[in-house]
Amino acid sequence: MRIITASARTALSLLVVALGLCAALLAHTAPAAAAPKGGPESLVLSWVNDGEQLRVEGFAYRARSVVDVRLGDQPIQQARTDETGRVEVTVPESMIAAGQSGASIIVIGRSVSGASRVLVSAVPPSAAVRGPVDLLPWALGALAVTGIGLAALRRRGRATVGTHRAARFA
Repeated sequence: MRIITASARTALSLLVVALGLCAALLAHTAPAAAAPKGGPESLVLSWVNDGEQLRVEGFAYRARSVVDVRLGDQPIQQARTDETGRVEVTVPESMIAAGQSGASIIVIGRSVSGASRVLVSAVPPSAAVRGPVDLLPWALGALAVTGIGLAALRRRGRATVGTHRAARFA
């Protein structure tokens, strides 16, 4: 039975710890999106489909009525509210110019009482899609290839040293 040297045990321990940390980082799920705080006086805007579309939600409109959705002074579309007076519209990113975070989204319609109801909000900045966790598998692969290469070089060096000793004593 071969006994592992102290340096090999240390290297093995460090490798196990590194793999454990990497597994913990990869297993970590992304935080859930914040629950929309939609109320009667708010307009909820959120990016969907990896930042390709903007979802606009308005509340407290007259049930099954038509509302206008505008981006700044340009009309985007008309939408119909549901039975509860909630309107939900998805705006493609092509309609929202790049770098236009802060532009006004306006939803105009009638409230339950029949009065004019206008909700205004600003377009939020789109979230970054890439992050350091996306690079982690590549970093692990590079680390594994480097470790295998170094182990092969070390093993080759030991084999060469052993043959020189044998030649010296022959």
